[in-house]
Amino acid sequence: MSSAPALEQNAGANDARKVSVAQILVYELRVRDAMTRPPITAAPGDTLRSIQHLMKAQRISGVPITDGGALLGIVSIEDIIRALDKGYIDDPAEQHMARSVVTLRDSFTLVRAVAEFDRHEFGRFPVLDGNDRLVGVITRGDITGCLMQHLERRAEEALAHEAELRSARAADQVAHRVVVRAPVRTGDYDNAGKVSQRIRQVLRDRGIDPEIRRRAAVIAYEAETNIIIHSLGGEIIATIDPEKIVVEAVDSGPGIESVEQAMQEGWSTAGRLPRELGFGAGMGLPNVKRCSDKLEITSDNEHGTRLHAEVLIKKVGTTS
Repeated sequence: MSSAPALEQNAGANDARKVSVAQILVYELRVRDAMTRPPITAAPGDTLRSIQHLMKAQRISGVPITDGGALLGIVSIEDIIRALDKGYIDDPAEQHMARSVVTLRDSFTLVRAVAEFDRHEFGRFPVLDGNDRLVGVITRGDITGCLMQHLERRAEEALAHEAELRSARAADQVAHRVVVRAPVRTGDYDNAGKVSQRIRQVLRDRGIDPEIRRRAAVIAYEAETNIIIHSLGGEIIATIDPEKIVVEAVDSGPGIESVEQAMQEGWSTAGRLPRELGFGAGMGLPNVKRCSDKLEITSDNEHGTRLHAEVLIKKVGTTS
């Protein structure tokens, strides 16, 4: 059976491949990390007037209506304004609440949450757990605040770590090759991202430039999630030497039907479950390509898929 042609991409413009810490975090963090909990709720028998007072006291613009933890609907500030205007502000919430509510899952990535905010233009989303119970509410402000907290924490950790490494960096220049290998199981969504985090830690310990390790982490993360979503399982191998980082992802099939299509942004064959969990948006291989100095992909139905990506490590004092 003929294999799909290999794709190669050499170094292009550096700016196009830069990945910020915030971009890494929105992939790693989940809605549960940013949402407000416990959510401020009202009962179906509560009057719209009492909900109006609740909104004012809590400085919020929407209140989920629940019964025993089950989400029944939502009352927004627009509903309150309409009730005041038409004179039914003392009616119970269940008579006027919106019953068709768009929700997020607490397991969604923050990048998925941001996409849903852009898509629906809502001010907030109720958040459900795996048992369809209301566990929180999330706003754009919650996401921004969560990212700021984690950025500050990463900055503090980086400063402390750099201080520890300063005396050892000279020896690191001649350090021997390090290889990180990790099996990846199909459907293992709960552990998605752990391989890339491990690789980032190894690179951090070796004093690799933050921008280089972010790019390598994105490649590893996207390759790992592709194996989880689309294959029968496989392995990630990261080889780190003084000149470059090589990330290889090998799976046991069934292979990519069209590598060219898979490289197009937004093109995806992911099923319903990974999409509901915040994966499978069709940006995996395009992100890998953007972050790589060299990329090769071969795939066929008999042997599965092999991805080989390289990120060059520039020496201090060299020019691009």
